[in-house]
Amino acid sequence: MVRRCFLTAISLCTLILAATPSFATDLSSCWTGCWQDCDGHHGPLKGSFCKCDDCHYQVVFTGRFWKIFPFRYRVTLNVVAQEGDKVFLEGESYLGRLFGTFTYSAWATETDFVADYSSCKYQGKFILHRSCCR
Repeated sequence: MVRRCFLTAISLCTLILAATPSFATDLSSCWTGCWQDCDGHHGPLKGSFCKCDDCHYQVVFTGRFWKIFPFRYRVTLNVVAQEGDKVFLEGESYLGRLFGTFTYSAWATETDFVADYSSCKYQGKFILHRSCCR
């Protein structure tokens, strides 16, 4: 009886570990590129990606708006899927009363990151490329 319970527990643990998603692509690095919105505004953008675990990245975005106004904010992006070498991420961040809550839907490979963002007032894209070694 004890042996049967032990074997059942091992089998259950094996199934749980096999079902846990494991993502081979690691996005941790510095990224550079640009942002652009639907109104034609655009500017430089940098992203610093830090892997929290297999399903979460803490990302710090820095850039400029209207060429003179700097911005910097942090967002947690959740890994929601992976197909081949492409990772799909989603997240949201509250950027204050003036800008509201932004949602992000993104995909990334080892070299490219593209995110669509939107809020009640703004919509656009982030387009980044890996800029330094891991």
